Amino acid sequence: MIYLEQGVVNQIVLTLSEVTTVANPHYLFVFTNEMNTTSIPQLFTAPDTSAYPERYNLFSLNEPTDISLIQGQFTYQVYESNLPFVLPLSIAQTTGVVLRRAEW
Repeated sequence: MIYLEQGVVNQIVLTLSEVTTVANPHYLFVFTNEMNTTSIPQLFTAPDTSAYPERYNLFSLNEPTDISLIQGQFTYQVYESNLPFVLPLSIAQTTGVVLRRAEW
């Protein structure tokens, strides 16, 4: 579960390295509104700032600067890429491998 608070820099801590299949990974988060499944998913990427990425991965998300989510429940998926992401973000830039999938 990820808990995000509006108007602050949120710290997201996950264990992704253990399931990552590429060297020097970049991660793409895809947030989908659970109450409105026809809404456009929100995509987000940030550098892993963990001092110990083999143990945990740390990302900072400033809501609403990085992405703007309406209040409610979302599902999320995390994808991997061996190349840095370019705008506009898309799942097509990833390997297609979902590393983590959960509700929050």
